[in-house]
Amino acid sequence: MGLELDSLFHPKSIAVAGASASPEKQGHNYFKNLLDSFHGKVYPINFRAEEVLGVPTYKSVRDIPENVDYVISAIPNLEILDLVDACIAKKARVLHLYTARFSETGFERETKLEQEVLRRARASGMRILGPNCMGLYYPREGIAWGNGFPKEVGKVGAISQSGGNGSEIITGGANRGLRFSKVISYGNALDLNEADLMEYLADDPETDIIGGYIEGVRVGPRFVRALRYATARKPVALLKGGRTQAGTHMVSSHTASLAGSREVWEAMCRQTGVINTNSMEELVDMLVAFSRMPPARGFNVLVGGGAGGKSVLSADECEEEGLRVEPIPADARQELTSRDPFFGSWVTNPVDGSIMGGSRLSPHEVVTLIASSPAYDVVINNITTGRPGGGATTRQSRTTQMIEHTAGIARNFSKPVALVLPDMIPEDEQMLQSTQEMRERCIKEGFAIFPSMSRAARAVRRLVGYHRWLAEAKEEATPKAAASGGRGPALH
Repeated sequence: MGLELDSLFHPKSIAVAGASASPEKQGHNYFKNLLDSFHGKVYPINFRAEEVLGVPTYKSVRDIPENVDYVISAIPNLEILDLVDACIAKKARVLHLYTARFSETGFERETKLEQEVLRRARASGMRILGPNCMGLYYPREGIAWGNGFPKEVGKVGAISQSGGNGSEIITGGANRGLRFSKVISYGNALDLNEADLMEYLADDPETDIIGGYIEGVRVGPRFVRALRYATARKPVALLKGGRTQAGTHMVSSHTASLAGSREVWEAMCRQTGVINTNSMEELVDMLVAFSRMPPARGFNVLVGGGAGGKSVLSADECEEEGLRVEPIPADARQELTSRDPFFGSWVTNPVDGSIMGGSRLSPHEVVTLIASSPAYDVVINNITTGRPGGGATTRQSRTTQMIEHTAGIARNFSKPVALVLPDMIPEDEQMLQSTQEMRERCIKEGFAIFPSMSRAARAVRRLVGYHRWLAEAKEEATPKAAASGGRGPALH
């Protein structure tokens, strides 16, 4: 369905209208990032400057000696119609409008100007991305709107009506090991809209997981169809902006969207299998869970690590999120006791590592043994650096042991594993270094990292819910289920 858009995102040449010599301007950032990384030709368009970053400029897109595939506009809206005509003359396939101050202003003149842009573009067959958006981040092609975005390619795709929130998805996810196929900021959705882009990512072979931030929907029924199409193929997690009265008011002045009812949105997510999140943190958590944890189909969780108080709170937070903190099965307890009589009936789930001093088994060995039980579907392991005592060698050994035992659980028992690695203010340089090393090791091993138990538990519960919903949907789609009139799938 969506791959007819694919050629739009594989340009061989890009022109930046408003390429600037000033690092303070976004036109400079677009051009510099393309100059550094883009695999094709890049043309700076600047009416006044003779060159930008050492590259001779063109006064207009019309002056480029050959046709151009993709044009980025970072010029004022008063000059936009001439640029549209120039792009049409050069047979551009896409005009990305970073340019703003159109219908989002609420003014009649600006709204009419936006509609004239659309009319001319449609008459020529050129597509519009935006206005009022950051555009395309596509690391495989070397296209990025932000300085410092990862150049490595991943399998997470995202759409975002807000450029700032799109940047937060990229940078927040990158800090936890996510890498992206494409992230598309689409602003006012004058032409290319959320349904177009959702269908495109659903079909995109470079994308395995889809995330998104959406303020308003252009055509509701079509978007529902696009979501059904996407969730049958890939996990989809979305964040809705404009859920409250205050947020709805802001949406209209941000991207000229109609925010819609919170209740309607939530019902749509339940019916289509979309994971509905309530914050940027939750959205990134779900992208981390889906990209770095295998399918989980049960709610029984084993929790490891943490002292007494942390273990108590961990049990509360998991159960409050709908997970089951099941007691240690008798056969696992018997195996523990046979290895060390120290383990009596008081050892439980969550496993409290603070009371195991003197035992022949380390807390991580205990967690590993219990995790082998089929009674548990998912393991959540608390990992902290604690105080830096013992010297660098001891801390490094402790970190290595924790990670190796946790990796063994994921590898040997084929169970989803989530790690809780809290954000903390280091007491000194040694603790800072130790924490950074641990985080880097965990990311390198492919672990899903969460800053708190409650966020890990929420992500795990939604992960399980999605895979259960998907299994039910596939079962009910079989001829036998269809003939028996099975009920529609529901996301638990």
